[in-house]
Amino acid sequence: MDSDIENNNNINNNNKNNNNNNNSNNNNNNNNNSNNSNNNNNNNNNNNNNNNKFENHSIIINDEKNQIINNQTSIKERTFLYIHKINNDVSYMNLLTSYLGSFLSICFFVFINVAQPDILSSLGISDDQQGRISGNLSFCNEIVIVVASYTWGIISDKIGRRGVYSAGMFIIGIGLAIYPFANTIVCLYIFRMVFAVGAASCSSMLSAVLADYIPFSDRGKASGLLGFAAGGGAVLASLVLMKIPNLIKQNSELSSRQSTEIVYGMTAALAIIGSILLFFCLQRKSKDIKLMCNEKKNALKIAWDGLKAGKKPLLSLAYGSGFLARGDSAIATTFLSLWIYQYTLSINGGDKTAALSKSGTISGIAQTCALFFALIAGFLCDRMNRIFAMVLLAMIGCVGYFMLAFSENPLTTQFFIGACIIGCAETGMVVSSTALVAQESPTELRGSVSGFFSQCGSIGILVASLLGGILFDKWNGYPFALFGLFSAVLSIWGLIVFFITQFKPSLVPNSPIKNFFKNFIQNNDKEFINQKQNDSLKDPLISNLS
Repeated sequence: MDSDIENNNNINNNNKNNNNNNNSNNNNNNNNNSNNSNNNNNNNNNNNNNNNKFENHSIIINDEKNQIINNQTSIKERTFLYIHKINNDVSYMNLLTSYLGSFLSICFFVFINVAQPDILSSLGISDDQQGRISGNLSFCNEIVIVVASYTWGIISDKIGRRGVYSAGMFIIGIGLAIYPFANTIVCLYIFRMVFAVGAASCSSMLSAVLADYIPFSDRGKASGLLGFAAGGGAVLASLVLMKIPNLIKQNSELSSRQSTEIVYGMTAALAIIGSILLFFCLQRKSKDIKLMCNEKKNALKIAWDGLKAGKKPLLSLAYGSGFLARGDSAIATTFLSLWIYQYTLSINGGDKTAALSKSGTISGIAQTCALFFALIAGFLCDRMNRIFAMVLLAMIGCVGYFMLAFSENPLTTQFFIGACIIGCAETGMVVSSTALVAQESPTELRGSVSGFFSQCGSIGILVASLLGGILFDKWNGYPFALFGLFSAVLSIWGLIVFFITQFKPSLVPNSPIKNFFKNFIQNNDKEFINQKQNDSLKDPLISNLS
């Protein structure tokens, strides 16, 4: 009996223990469920917070984009004399100073070549050797430019255009001041090298400053004004500065050599004044250069990138046109003026200042035609396809060169018309090539590309100087026939590049022949854009979130 009672008690106790265990398990399960529900709630809260965070960021991004759009629409487009637009960070003083730099640079380039025959005669060099010596001086000048121009371009990518442009014009002033005091041909070569170092800087900066200051859509018009300013400088050198020695001689007892020294000194002073104006009035440093952070690149990297940019067909064509444009300038200044000077000297009894004045008059009239044609060339580059505009200008130059080459007398009407034609072609090639190189050069490498563009022009002058100088003494028309041939070659090259790069069937579907000719009269050119750089700057807020 007692054992049964004891067994029942044990059973009851076991049941109680089981119930307690079950209750504790249930409590644990409930606790786990509550913890899980809390975790789920926390996760939901975190997700909501993250969603709110990204929503806030997207709101910030949208607000930022709207603010940028509003800022862009609120900024009015700025124009220069209603001719072309200018970038918003460029002042009118900056722009006018850049045109002044072009005016003065070309003035000095033309002056040193046109006034050179008088110095050669003063050194006792005979007429049958002056062509060779003039060519050798130009050759030496351009060798220095080939070496220095690319270096100047790289430096400008690092420190900006202002310092390079100003320093170059100051060096030009020094070269002009000492040039007429050379008493031997060796000294003349050395002094010409000094001038060439400064000339390399100024020629490199012409297209670089244009690309920095002018929006892409209006660079053709701006190139026309740049060419107009350059033509004005050539007219100043030919029609004004070249008349001063004769005026001094007629109104004083000074010799021809002393009169020449005075005008060289005046021109040197003009260069020094121009250097000061460039330093204080040009833009301190382009914002594009700061944005692209070229200061973090070494010089070799910039140089290599500039060379790689030349693989583009359009940019290589621009380099070729630079070759012809600068070669044209050598022909139109060095050999054109020398031919007129020698012929006039042979029929006027040996009056050097009168012969120099006559040479300057004809050259000046040709440059005046070029002055006004620069505006037409700029209009063509904006309204027509830029490649076809270049081809057309090269063909015009080809006609003018052959007219001069087969003229027996440099004072005839045929020679005069031919001189005006090649003056127009020279300026037109400068405008079209400058517009193309500004179009195709990457923003962060404009200085390097401009420097290489200047080198190609220097090679053109090397060819004109070396071949033309050697053979000018044998046949006066040789340099003109040579560059007439080069103009024809560039025309064919331009047509080939046009066919390769500008043939767009989308303009006139199913009519490729009609489309080909339609592209000639349309300007569908687009500015070179560095896609990698644009992607990295596309939306900095998004990149910060990642």
